[in-house]
Amino acid sequence: MKKLLSIVIVALFSLQAAVVVAADASKPKVYGKKGYVWDEMTPERTAVLKMGGDPVKGKESFRGCQGCHKADGAGVREGVYPRLTGQHASVLIKQITEIRAGIRLNPKMLPFVEDPAISMEEIGDIAAYLNTLTTVRENGKGAEDMSAKGKKLFNDNKCFTCHGKNGEGDAAKSYPMVSAQHFDYLVREMKWIKQGVRGNSNPDMVKAIAKFSQADLEAVADYLSRLPDYRTVTAAAPAAK
Repeated sequence: MKKLLSIVIVALFSLQAAVVVAADASKPKVYGKKGYVWDEMTPERTAVLKMGGDPVKGKESFRGCQGCHKADGAGVREGVYPRLTGQHASVLIKQITEIRAGIRLNPKMLPFVEDPAISMEEIGDIAAYLNTLTTVRENGKGAEDMSAKGKKLFNDNKCFTCHGKNGEGDAAKSYPMVSAQHFDYLVREMKWIKQGVRGNSNPDMVKAIAKFSQADLEAVADYLSRLPDYRTVTAAAPAAK
């Protein structure tokens, strides 16, 4: 009986240890190079931007990315992979080169973008191609409509200063388009930015969302996920006289 009891106790402790290890493994680790300066122009990023990009060549190069980001570049509704269609080329170049440089946390993507998997020229081509695409599939949204609360938080905290009133971002400053992005992706990335584990987080954004609760993050994400593609908004706007 004592022997059986000992076996049960050992088994329970082993199970608990396994659960702890699994939980720790699911947590993002602090990542990125020490001394990183927000939006610093690395030599590779500068070189790719100067090269420009060929969307025709980019379409062919993007074939190797379709396993995760899908053939239409819209990712998945569950947010594991983001919507990339219509994203500013400057943003895509910044993120890819900073993943390659070990600045941004993305160990899953790193093997597919590091040298020699793709060249600097291919980075520019893929970015140019994705920027030309429009989304046909519906993006993932929150389980309930929290857009009213999310809009208030977005405006009260002046998130539009960087991301624009329509979630269009700013290509010149490499601020990403966030309109019509997948809800779960937005929640995850904002959480990692708040925790400071993404690696290349904008310190201004870290401060802006520092006091946001999980419910606040979800409300903002829901609001942004329900915004239309910014290009449909700007296209419908009357021309300035």
